[in-house]
Amino acid sequence: MDNGYAAYIEKQGGKVILRPLEKNDLEISLKWLTDPQVNKYLSHNFRDLTHAQEEKWFNYIKGSGQDIVFAIIDKETGLHIGNCSLHKIDKRKQKAELGIVIGEKKYWDKGYGTDAVKTLLRFASGALALSNIRLNVYNYNKRAIKAYRRCGFKTVRVLKNSHLYNGKYWDTIIMEYINSPVV
Repeated sequence: MDNGYAAYIEKQGGKVILRPLEKNDLEISLKWLTDPQVNKYLSHNFRDLTHAQEEKWFNYIKGSGQDIVFAIIDKETGLHIGNCSLHKIDKRKQKAELGIVIGEKKYWDKGYGTDAVKTLLRFASGALALSNIRLNVYNYNKRAIKAYRRCGFKTVRVLKNSHLYNGKYWDTIIMEYINSPVV
């Protein structure tokens, strides 16, 4: 990526490798984002997303100084299984917002998302010197909430009935990870 993060080529976790998202990753990413089973957990409704819109987003991200998106690669097979990202990176305030999608459903409930988040947090805390990472998650996404807690996220606010899905209103949970310097 040309956004100043090119030096951060690859980060390894126990199960995954994070590498910068590439243009040839867009087709599989679009498949995941438009899949109703995956889409229901995402912060935006991408059901009608087109390849042209995805490519426009990619070009924006590539030039952004406030966003970095990684492809999540299964270390064992080399398969691209999802994406994770940091957005609204503010180095002065040492904060950012985290996003993640494990698009390959056979990788759900196997610790890959947790490993990717932990790897991304190490990158954010180390290479970027960020101390505050936030995310939003819907209260019906129990699997993600559990994983985020394992990674050190705490609930800081609940937006009651703020998300309409499948004809019902759900709470949005705002979670935060604080990286405290070791003394």
